[in-house]
Amino acid sequence: MKKILVLSVLSIILFILDNVLMPFFAIKTFYPSLLFIFIICYSIVNGKWEGLWLGVFVGLLQDVYFSQGFGINAFTNMIICVTAGVVGDNIFKEKRLIPVISCFLLALFKGILVFGLLYLYGIYVNISKVFFISIYDMVLCIFMYRPIYKLCNKEYMQIKWKF
Repeated sequence: MKKILVLSVLSIILFILDNVLMPFFAIKTFYPSLLFIFIICYSIVNGKWEGLWLGVFVGLLQDVYFSQGFGINAFTNMIICVTAGVVGDNIFKEKRLIPVISCFLLALFKGILVFGLLYLYGIYVNISKVFFISIYDMVLCIFMYRPIYKLCNKEYMQIKWKF
């Protein structure tokens, strides 16, 4: 129960920071998503099933401010978190290199996926900023991965099996 509360509160705080604070750190109108970086790192550390549920929850939060297509962020975050969980199953999670590169590639993939879905809906957006936002996400992931890894290894964040 404490784990769900911590993840919910942390997601809401990062969501607020994304929408209130991060636009002030924009470089030529490009700014990263702390919430997206968090769910990628969390999915890499904890696996695809836990990442899936967190990705859908966070996607629904993001869809509140995404007026062009409700559900697109929930769907794309679900796909991205499952993919990040598969990556996390096959790497040494203590090291930072593969998660940071994965964050860049998955942010790029999400941007292309959202662009494609919006294009199918007949909504045209600028795809050129996807690459720059992905780079910005990767740079912040360098600093965010280690604290998220430590958070996920806390005792109350672990699943205990009782037989």
